[in-house]
Amino acid sequence: MVCADAPIDRPHRESTMNATRPVTKSLAAALALAVPLALVGGAANAQRATAPAGHFDVKGKGPSTYTLDVLERSRATLPFSDTRDFDEQKRGFIAPMTELKIRADAGHVAWDMERYQFLLKPERFDTIHPSLDRISKLNMNYGLYEVIPGIYQVRGFDLSDISFVRGKTGWIVIDPLTAAETARAAVKLFQQHVGKGLPITAVIYSHSHGDHWGGVRGVVDEADVRAGKVQIIAPRDFMRHTISENVYAGNAMNRRLFYQYGILLPASPYGHVGQGLGMNVAAGAIGLIQPTKVVEKDIEEFEVDGVKMVFQNTPNTEAPSKMNTYIPDMKALWMAENVTATLHNIYTLRGAQVRDPLRWSKYIARALYLYGQEAEVMFASHHWPRWGNARIQEVLRGQRDLYANMNNQVLHYANQGVTINEIHNVYRFRPACSGCGSTAATTARPSTTAAA
Repeated sequence: MVCADAPIDRPHRESTMNATRPVTKSLAAALALAVPLALVGGAANAQRATAPAGHFDVKGKGPSTYTLDVLERSRATLPFSDTRDFDEQKRGFIAPMTELKIRADAGHVAWDMERYQFLLKPERFDTIHPSLDRISKLNMNYGLYEVIPGIYQVRGFDLSDISFVRGKTGWIVIDPLTAAETARAAVKLFQQHVGKGLPITAVIYSHSHGDHWGGVRGVVDEADVRAGKVQIIAPRDFMRHTISENVYAGNAMNRRLFYQYGILLPASPYGHVGQGLGMNVAAGAIGLIQPTKVVEKDIEEFEVDGVKMVFQNTPNTEAPSKMNTYIPDMKALWMAENVTATLHNIYTLRGAQVRDPLRWSKYIARALYLYGQEAEVMFASHHWPRWGNARIQEVLRGQRDLYANMNNQVLHYANQGVTINEIHNVYRFRPACSGCGSTAATTARPSTTAAA
């Protein structure tokens, strides 16, 4: 090609122009040939870009061969033959929640279990990691359950569970979910089958994350709290950390939460499948009633509506303000969110304070020493209980060791020069970790989406 502004040697102009004619003809021929080729190639690309059947996006893609291979290896190597979680998840079932959708007071849908029904189909999904598929199926426990006589849970109404403990004059609620509407629906189901119309006399917030206190106004009336009819109990520094996370950094953390959990994705084998701790976060009215009693000491014992309870503050574990609770007369150990059926992340993408895994493991060890020697049931703010002292000790030891191992091994690799961008390629959990929680899930790599 000759630039129009380039100097031209006039004596040779004619010969130059003659010389370019065959090139121009060749270029034209090439272009003419390229047009149908481009069309054919474009059609081929368009055909390759066609989304798999059932995909929510027309540009969506199926899993690559590499991904399929990874999932297949996980199916072959993880201990899916251990079905104890499924047995424990079903135990104590009393009644289902018949309404798959719960409406918010504002008119929209606050909670929707209908869209996750595909998980109950007896088929294998090549687009979902088998561990995520497993925990999501387990989290489809939508209804009312008995933990032991006197302790009940409503599960599947929110990211967390709501628990009811029989007091002398009424019911003690532990962790009233995220939203008033889902909490109110849970109380209604509970009262229909078990509650006998007795009032709620106390509410315990286990820690400062919103899915453990945000639905309190659907459970009790603030006027009754102010009148002294209802006690609200929380761990040390609860209000400080609740305000810090949900007010000062609230907008930023909520925005990042949508990305961390993929909340806006449609529920499907190609989209949202669950969040590990539960299926999703309720989209209703969030409220807070200030605690009337704060557990200040490391270990503190007092009665709540006639029930003796021992509270163990566990700060800077899964949350900066947190506590476990032991009910000695029932031999029931409440482990809040310190021990559930998953392995928690340590650094959350939504921006919660970085957890201290070594401290976490030590608090679990202390709970095992103080209460785990005699507890006969262990329940928590997510998932399902564990029954029998041997099983409780197995799970406590396994989770204790997981968090300690994570701390120790990461430090070990850091001292060898492994960087933050490399650690996930070299770190592995201990090969033998029986009873670490949801056993098929916790032997995989850490997940950034499994926990709040």
